Amino acid sequence: MAGLRVSVMVLAAALSAPAVAQRLPADPTFCDPSSHALDAVRAAPSSHRVMYEDQHTRVLEIILAPRSVEAIHVHALPSVIEGYSGAEVGARFAYITYEATADGFRETSRNEVTPTEGYRAVWSPPEGPHAIANLGDRPVRFIRVEIKPEACWADN
Repeated sequence: MAGLRVSVMVLAAALSAPAVAQRLPADPTFCDPSSHALDAVRAAPSSHRVMYEDQHTRVLEIILAPRSVEAIHVHALPSVIEGYSGAEVGARFAYITYEATADGFRETSRNEVTPTEGYRAVWSPPEGPHAIANLGDRPVRFIRVEIKPEACWADN
């Protein structure tokens, strides 16, 4: 069932890609997201792993351990994030944003989120430097389907 759910999400993301993709150039960061030093898989490998990647999409599995904070990272591509909210087991999160400084990063905001129960799929634009803190006592898992621009497709 999980494989079917991911397949449906990949299909939906692929079908919606041309509308978004037209605005992004064939930049190495977009065609090969891991080339960016702050890419989620590179900068936060303890919470992000590539499940699938081709010229159209990259599918990430995101697992947030209980009472942990991810390393600061970015998502250069628009994406669809899907999974159970974790509310059923008391999940709470903090979404923390940062800005680059001469000395590293400075926290610019911290918003605590208590999700509603259920399975969700949400659109996310590209995200600058941020981290998610799992404030709960249970791990949570999400799938993120990143949509590469049409300029990256080999058949163009």
